[in-house]
Amino acid sequence: MKYILLFSIVLIANVVPAYASYESPTNEEKTIFGKLLAQFEAVDAPKKDVSDVIGTFQKPMMNTFSCNLHDTNNQVIVIVKTRLAKFDESTAHQDLVTGGSYTWHCSETVQDGKISLDCNNELRINPQVISNDTQTDPQLHDIENLVILYHELLHGQLMIDTIKDSPIWQQETCNLQPGENIDYSFADPDHKIINYLQSQFASDLVDKAGGKMITKEISSDQTNNGTFTIKVFSFTDYPAFGNSSKITLRTNNISENSFFQVKNDVFLSGYLKDNTKPGIAWIYIFNSAKIQNMTHESVPIWIKRVAGLWSNGNTSDTDFYVAVDYMVQHNIVGSNNAKNTVSIIPHWMQKNAYLWFTGEIDDNTFVGSIQYLISSGIIH
Repeated sequence: MKYILLFSIVLIANVVPAYASYESPTNEEKTIFGKLLAQFEAVDAPKKDVSDVIGTFQKPMMNTFSCNLHDTNNQVIVIVKTRLAKFDESTAHQDLVTGGSYTWHCSETVQDGKISLDCNNELRINPQVISNDTQTDPQLHDIENLVILYHELLHGQLMIDTIKDSPIWQQETCNLQPGENIDYSFADPDHKIINYLQSQFASDLVDKAGGKMITKEISSDQTNNGTFTIKVFSFTDYPAFGNSSKITLRTNNISENSFFQVKNDVFLSGYLKDNTKPGIAWIYIFNSAKIQNMTHESVPIWIKRVAGLWSNGNTSDTDFYVAVDYMVQHNIVGSNNAKNTVSIIPHWMQKNAYLWFTGEIDDNTFVGSIQYLISSGIIH
């Protein structure tokens, strides 16, 4: 049986000055951060050295450099401090689940040709994301949590590296005029560097846990006005994994994502939230000997007929809901203890119904997609 589980954690980081008042973290957030940081520092996986930004939680980092003769300023002094702050719910936008944020906030003073940048930065971790069960294997969830922390620390470390070593940034800052904005772009707000680094980190952890991580980038020219269906991998390329495999997914800039399988090929459907930027899907494959067994009755043939008619628009949504109700009542899928109603069924469900009716996916795969709709609250 193939068990396909979907979840999405969008890792968003604020890397621009923030002027809201500081709010202390909750005791829960302090505990979570302390445990997560200890795990991160102890983990055996290749990762970029982020000790500088970690050190700024305990002691301010100072970096001083001299400017050229004809620059606006003579000398630049940068002091960087980081503190844990209460997670800000306003950083979650619409359907995005924010894992955390790292905020650069530097104030500048100029006196006698010396420019001082006092950076009081804030790191936030979403306790609901870190503590949430997410219905994934605990080992994978622990990996995801480490990736979230690594991601945020990188936003701090990359900018610190720039402050210490970039002649371009240092020259710009030496000529900073009063009222001009500091260049925070080196903190990588577009994740061009961070996505690569965190993918390496996560892939190594997944390999050590006996799994495989596949990274798939979907560019806008691979879509139809942002909408796409694309093959992400084939099981023939990964012979160590088979019908007992569990697949999980995390995405960036992709919405309404869903898997479906045709023979050995696994496809991903969805649309780009921002059609001007690529979407990224991180797919994790694990063998699991203890995947939840579906001890249910056989799916009656009449349900397959209803699904086939519904997939072609030849019967109503109401008839399809009747079939779903039957599956719940006969323990074919689990119930959420509410009447099965729905506002909008994702388009990919009709595609799955068609593939099931034509025999291109098996009963378990189709039943799994129905279970996903119920478990996710799409049908409730």
